[in-house]
Amino acid sequence: MFKTALGVTIPFPERIKEEFQVFDNHILLNLSFEKIELMVDDFLARLSEPLFFVFEIPLTQQEEAKIRKSDACPFHKKVCYLDGQSKMQIKEILQQYGSLLLNDGMSQFAIASHITNDEIFIQKYKIISIFCKETEKYIDFLIQYSLAQTDNIITVWDTFSRETPGETRKIELNNMDIYDVYDKLT
Repeated sequence: MFKTALGVTIPFPERIKEEFQVFDNHILLNLSFEKIELMVDDFLARLSEPLFFVFEIPLTQQEEAKIRKSDACPFHKKVCYLDGQSKMQIKEILQQYGSLLLNDGMSQFAIASHITNDEIFIQKYKIISIFCKETEKYIDFLIQYSLAQTDNIITVWDTFSRETPGETRKIELNNMDIYDVYDKLT
């Protein structure tokens, strides 16, 4: 069965298949949680330096209450952007905080190359996007993770309704949460 991160609950995991769909300059994929860390490491190894790392989290309730003008306004986010990174620097970030970033339901992050612009983006609900100019170069890479190619991917977002919503939660590992990670990286 499709597994999710600790901070993620989805209504129908049995409807989610490990698969990917190719678009013009984008590949969207579902990967069971236990394989995501390895894929991120493998993708990182393929990137050309220099790299950048982007980490995004929602504002705390207190921060949001201070700046949100009405219920119709969108929620705000904190973004950490680390530019000019080496593979070793990104690996250090992932070694220190990767388990928390992957397990937390509220965080999103991306790793990309300034040279090729290839990017892996771990989104909310741990849906993964790969952005690149030449999608075909990643087909074999995805197949090695037992992902099937499809013309109509069903992601967790497609299973949500008013009666069966998904849920993301902030989690804590080793007395640290994503807000602590943000503070350490900025």
